[in-house]
Amino acid sequence: MNFYATDTFLNAAAEAFFPGRAARIENVAFGEEVLRLLVIDGKPITRLPFLDVHQPLASHEISGTPQKGGFARQVVREILPLQSEYPADPNIMLAPFVDWSLFSSFAAYKDWQLNRHRSRMRDLERRGRSLASQQGEITFTRDDTAEDVLPFAQHWKSQQLIATGHDNYFARPETLAFFQALRRQGALTVSTLRAGGKLASVWIGFIHDRVWSGWVFTYDPAYKKYAAGHQLVGRMLEESYALGHREFDFSEGNEDYKLLYASHARLLGDIGRAPLKRRLVRFAKENIYALSPALLQKIKGLKAALRQRRALAEVRS
Repeated sequence: MNFYATDTFLNAAAEAFFPGRAARIENVAFGEEVLRLLVIDGKPITRLPFLDVHQPLASHEISGTPQKGGFARQVVREILPLQSEYPADPNIMLAPFVDWSLFSSFAAYKDWQLNRHRSRMRDLERRGRSLASQQGEITFTRDDTAEDVLPFAQHWKSQQLIATGHDNYFARPETLAFFQALRRQGALTVSTLRAGGKLASVWIGFIHDRVWSGWVFTYDPAYKKYAAGHQLVGRMLEESYALGHREFDFSEGNEDYKLLYASHARLLGDIGRAPLKRRLVRFAKENIYALSPALLQKIKGLKAALRQRRALAEVRS
């Protein structure tokens, strides 16, 4: 099972997001498919902060009679090579990843990247050399437990979330409580890149069942011209291959940097019967997309701008 269905993840979520509530972990059936979920006060919880991908359980992972569920989002529907054509469905999300079984060596993976994105990869290499020559020795740490890491990551990511109009999840104490709960279980992996001893970029995530994944990817804006985030990801990918991992998983989202590195993508969709509001939103998306994909993107951009305005108002108040 994937990390999001493990006792480790679900117990940390219960501790951080539902303190003092009656919590247990149960298998829940949505038609023919079964998910392993946190159940709070008798109610299955299908949406949690940092729960990015639901993977239905394999038959050998199911024991007993699952309770019945209603509806869940972001469930794996299919896995396709990244170059494939995806269903023309605005409700389908991507979760890109690198399948290491395709590559006989990390050098082979680098060659594959160059064949796809030669100018971009050469530019990132040039920026990496500039970072080292201008800022000092580059140091990569797979799991950095230094006291400065989480505060810097919180500060940089909060700035980015506010500037782009997204929810600033780092403003809530539950976020750090969640990461701390995972750290106590030895399940949090915080990777860093330092230049001349100074922290430049951070990735907060986990390694589970030979898959490296995560949620928070951020960098010091002072190092933007060096592509400090990409310099960190490049070293993480090489480390992942050296460790014999099955995958490097970028989690949900089709951001450009994920598509730059990934070989495959999981297609995420809904299972069960959606609530009326969700069905209406889905209907609207499908019809607007059929009329004009560009119009749907403009609407999404307007929603992002409104989120940004609200976020800035909260900061100023």
